Amino acid sequence: MKKSIITLLCAAGMIISNSAIAENLRVRPGAPSRYTVKQGDTLWSISGKYLYRPWKWHALWGANRSKIRNPHLIYPGQTLVLSYVNGKPRLGVDRSRSGGIPTIKLSPRVRDLGSGYGIPSINVDFYRMFMKTPQFMSAEELTSLPRLVSSTDNRLYFSDGDRVYADGIDEPGTYMILRAVRELKDPRTKASLGMLMEFAGEASTLSTPNSALSHRSAEAQAALHDDEYFVKNPNGSRKPVAVRTAQPMMITGALSEIRKGDYLVKRPSNYANFHFMPHETEGRIDADIVDIMDGVAESGTMQTLILNKGLANGLEPGSVLGIYRRGKLVQSDWENRDLSKSPYVVTPNQEIGLAMVYRANQNVSSAIIIESIANISRDDLLSNPGQDLDTFGNEPNEALKDPTQEPVNRWTRSLKQYQQNREQSK
Repeated sequence: MKKSIITLLCAAGMIISNSAIAENLRVRPGAPSRYTVKQGDTLWSISGKYLYRPWKWHALWGANRSKIRNPHLIYPGQTLVLSYVNGKPRLGVDRSRSGGIPTIKLSPRVRDLGSGYGIPSINVDFYRMFMKTPQFMSAEELTSLPRLVSSTDNRLYFSDGDRVYADGIDEPGTYMILRAVRELKDPRTKASLGMLMEFAGEASTLSTPNSALSHRSAEAQAALHDDEYFVKNPNGSRKPVAVRTAQPMMITGALSEIRKGDYLVKRPSNYANFHFMPHETEGRIDADIVDIMDGVAESGTMQTLILNKGLANGLEPGSVLGIYRRGKLVQSDWENRDLSKSPYVVTPNQEIGLAMVYRANQNVSSAIIIESIANISRDDLLSNPGQDLDTFGNEPNEALKDPTQEPVNRWTRSLKQYQQNREQSK
């Protein structure tokens, strides 16, 4: 998982000129006119052999992203041919030599998440990531989730193989066990973005008869919900108590200690929701990092970032963003400058990686780092790719805004001097 999976960078590193941004598709010099697909190839890695911006691979293949599926199924053993249609590069299958879909030996494996292709779009097991990576949920979502309420011996903590009981389960199956870790807040507005949820393990329902329901009286049936019945009041009162039977479950896998009160989410029965076609966003996006998973201050390839932007801002699963190291405010040592000019300069932003969103709510999203040339920190910015050495989003950070901080005092004094020099020069 640690190896690079996508050829996203130019030969000199991640240096993408402004002129490249204006181009529709730019083919790499020396791109192969013919290429035979190999086991382990992905649509994006193949596109990286041809494009400086492989996140535009659907355009190279002539794929309509709204239809998701490419009409040309690509399989190992097929030969791809680069051609030009009305001056635009196109990559297609050489049907005369490949003879359609080749025969390949099948073996048990995790299903490729390739949106209908014979090879995956990118080489990431997103189902495993969804299971193992902390997620986020709104307060409204949490209120509807089933929860663990007890065990056979009334312990508060459970482990692999324990029998536990849940409330709120309405269908049998395997459930992911999630724990609310902490509240997520927008680093700029401080608004709540939901709760960070940590995956603790899995539990499967156990089938059990419920004879109490079949013995309900006509009065009880009329007064209670379909899953409720009356039992003797444990406090000694003659008035019976309406109850429902807790769902027995077996913990089938524990990554950490499982606790009473943890939440349950039904594990998907198929991977349909984990198909992605990586693509650029429709409009401008500037997102801050809310959290870095795995409890680290910095992260690298294949780790997850939580962002303060989501569906409401144009992000969706498959959206590709550039990761930028913000420019710095520095004092210039140039002695020959015009004294009416500010003594400070800002270095432009540096593009240090790419990330792809794989889960999104209205105002928050999870993105996987798919390429990086430096460790990613919480101070970094995510925006549309291809803006290396551009200056954007360089608002003063919190330290510079705080008037008690020395940098601001120096900046304030410089501004006063700057204004005085301008008045004298008039």
